[in-house]
Amino acid sequence: MFNDMVGTAHPTSRYKLLSIMMATETPANSDSLICCPLTPPGVGAIAVVAMRGAQSWQTIRSCVEGPKGSLPDTPQSGRLYFGIFGDEHETIDEVVVAPQHDASGVPIGVDISAHGGIRVVERILMTLTARGATLVSNDKIAFFGNRPTSAREVIRTDAMRRLMRTTTRRAARFLMAQSEALPNAYDKIIALSESGHESAARAELKRLIDRSQSAKHLLMPPKISIIGPPNAGKSSLVNALSGRGDVIVSDTEGTTRDWVTVPAVIDGVEMTLIDTAGLREAPTTLEEIAIERGRSAAKDSDLRIWVFDQSVATLAELHATAAAISEHDILTANKSELPRASVWQEFIGETTTPVIEISATDRSGMGQLRSAILMKLGLNTLDETLPTEFDADRLRILCDGYRTNSDSGTSLAQEIKRLFVR
Repeated sequence: MFNDMVGTAHPTSRYKLLSIMMATETPANSDSLICCPLTPPGVGAIAVVAMRGAQSWQTIRSCVEGPKGSLPDTPQSGRLYFGIFGDEHETIDEVVVAPQHDASGVPIGVDISAHGGIRVVERILMTLTARGATLVSNDKIAFFGNRPTSAREVIRTDAMRRLMRTTTRRAARFLMAQSEALPNAYDKIIALSESGHESAARAELKRLIDRSQSAKHLLMPPKISIIGPPNAGKSSLVNALSGRGDVIVSDTEGTTRDWVTVPAVIDGVEMTLIDTAGLREAPTTLEEIAIERGRSAAKDSDLRIWVFDQSVATLAELHATAAAISEHDILTANKSELPRASVWQEFIGETTTPVIEISATDRSGMGQLRSAILMKLGLNTLDETLPTEFDADRLRILCDGYRTNSDSGTSLAQEIKRLFVR
């Protein structure tokens, strides 16, 4: 289900037809008949479509023909049913149907496993909606018929919703761990606060907040801009980091005329690499626009990697770059397979800015660069099993509350409980 080289698009966002169908959603309750894709589109051999509601089994019986005819009138709990899914006009795919039951054993829906092609999933969902089901977002399916009421249930619901959309194994492991670790952490903070140990509660909350600042990159791919002068090897570096060949490279200066985004995975963390046009005095209006767009993309990035050709760089541009570099930047000397220009030795001796020597062509120095990327993003020491707040809105409220709580007269226990009132 998980693929370490894909984007984090919502499972319906690449289904153009389904996006239109989802324009209006109805509330999900036990009387509704609803459906949605559970797996991201086009990333695996198998796709799973969920349908929930009292009429789910009768609806699936009208769409699926088993090896010996119709599916049974009543599904057996724990049994899988193989069949051919289709409608009055065509056979769509071979499927495996898994009946879903609630805690008391009452049938509440089905999960349909089919081949992972986007068109197959669209046809299945179109057939179900033609039979009365409403297409919804997958968080309506996660806890169908059960509105979360406690902090533990809210966190588990949120973790499940994100788990359905995540695309790397590390992010999936993180969410599964947080469904237990995070509620336990909040329980501990609340207990400390309610027993009068407000300072200890605040210390626990501070540790939780600090961990969460970096952990957000596990679920929201950080944007990393690759910037530098023309022909420094920026596109080659993007290809080397991503393990792909999506960006055209050439010895001709200025081949990249606009910025290009490429997905990559480093140490199980999905990232978005931005290959920008070379920074220089542009001879054409078109290049001026491209360079300005590249600067804008770089400004909004979580991290910037400066790339210079160590065989031709000038001392003036190196010092100018070093002066502009911030804590969110990495400076690299590319083309280490070529003889180094004399200015580099002089620059390295004068600057306090760390320089990573790499070769995007033969891949030397790439391990050191990947480690530097993880360190700059705060991911090198992240332990995803420790309690970490993964919801951006809750984290923002926690940060605000931590800064103002000591003067508000409200206990941390009260503030945290308010986070989960829905």
